[in-house]
Amino acid sequence: MIAILLFTKVVSAQSIEQAKRYALKSGYVKYNLTGNVKGTKTLYWDDFGEKTRVEVESVTEVKMFGMTNKEESHTLTITNGVNYWTINLIDKTGNKGTLETYELGKELTQNMTEEEAKELEEDILNALNGQKLGQEEFFGKPCQVYNVMGVKSWMYKGLALKTIAKMMGVEANETAVELEENISVDEEQFKPISNIKYQDIDNLTNSMFGFE
Repeated sequence: MIAILLFTKVVSAQSIEQAKRYALKSGYVKYNLTGNVKGTKTLYWDDFGEKTRVEVESVTEVKMFGMTNKEESHTLTITNGVNYWTINLIDKTGNKGTLETYELGKELTQNMTEEEAKELEEDILNALNGQKLGQEEFFGKPCQVYNVMGVKSWMYKGLALKTIAKMMGVEANETAVELEENISVDEEQFKPISNIKYQDIDNLTNSMFGFE
């Protein structure tokens, strides 16, 4: 998980010294989901990815042993600085906690030079048996194409505009159909929604390991 987090940061950063998640201050992307997972996904972000809001509404259909299993999902994930909330909008439950791995990745990358960042990118790609496949244009944007752990992604300034994933007979693809860059995003987008029963993951983890 930490390796993938660092990889995302390194390939996205134009201002390496600031260790941004995205190389665009703010924006909005809408994706169509195809394959075994069908539906839509939307992403809002601000402060170069310090604040994000991802909503996914989908139906997953998998056929095994002659039987078809369908599962509906409607989820919302919000991050605001080190804090996060994951919400199941169908049953109105959710989790909340802090992103310790994100802070670690930020600390490790914030003072890197461009040369050091490129070297780290190569090291992480090799560790994940990944490949850098070259440049391609997608959705009118210049993208660097990667293949990491069986997932092929078209990356633009830290955003995956297109992703093709095939694992264990399940195909899940994401394709950007709308993109707005450097827009004004309402701060309310990055606040946890009400009427949700949240479980505090930090408290749960501390109690499991006997921390106070």
